[in-house]
Amino acid sequence: MDRTRTVRRCVAVTGALTLLAAGGARAHPPRGIVAAPDGTVYASMLTHVIAISPTGAAREIYRPPDTHIHALALAADGSVWGEGSVFIPANETYREAIWRYRPGRGVDYRTGPLVDPEPGLGLLRDSKGCTWQLGQAARTGAKLVYRKCGAAPARLVFGAVSDARGYRPILKLDRAGTALDGNGHLLFRDGDKVRRVAADGRAETLASGLSRDGFGLAAIPGGGVLVAEFARARVVEVRAGRTRVIDRSAPGWAPTGIARRGGTLHILEASLHRPGTPDRLRVRTCDAAGCRVRASSVL
Repeated sequence: MDRTRTVRRCVAVTGALTLLAAGGARAHPPRGIVAAPDGTVYASMLTHVIAISPTGAAREIYRPPDTHIHALALAADGSVWGEGSVFIPANETYREAIWRYRPGRGVDYRTGPLVDPEPGLGLLRDSKGCTWQLGQAARTGAKLVYRKCGAAPARLVFGAVSDARGYRPILKLDRAGTALDGNGHLLFRDGDKVRRVAADGRAETLASGLSRDGFGLAAIPGGGVLVAEFARARVVEVRAGRTRVIDRSAPGWAPTGIARRGGTLHILEASLHRPGTPDRLRVRTCDAAGCRVRASSVL
């Protein structure tokens, strides 16, 4: 399969932010990064996933063939869950899967690969074992939040039923950054806003006026949320309706994903496109000792 063609189709079909540069459009980079309790950081390099040990050693743990991995999630048992999509050129559809990585036991597939997975099959799993998935209406672009519990059909907990009837995207994995907070509520990106929705459908807007990216966010204790603003090359913290900048990327870089464990911030960054130079991804860690690059890869 031609990788360039696959990447371009991924950008066109997902409806996610196309990153523009002087030389045109580039692939939508991943937003998946999580920090485990033992200090290991897992990050998606789009075509593969790496694990960075507390000592800083990075190693590849999973590379599925011809697959793009955009998001990761950390489960309560310490396993890492990821999604993957493979473009099928014969009929211009995607085969999608959800997999699980358990340290010392490797990877097993939890869902798929499927050409048309049902709504509600997502990476995020709450304390009741229900999965959450953020969709997007094909007609209006409005966000749709589904929650699926066991074998029962998924339930629409956010969004209009009329939009849900027209929900026919080719890709059904999360359409933007998502996270579960400590109360089991879903946090998600919606244009220039970050919203929070409960299982009973109660929703509120936590912040607005953010850059209209679809990139990562992370819940933090006390009801706050960290947001990667790619277009503004910064990470912001939102608490009680107030937004403050907590990190700025170096020139030529911008954040796509965030994870925080204790007082340490881990940031997945993508390079800004420059014609004639390869696009890159890297993981940068910031703590009391300062900031340092932990790993990097060509996109």
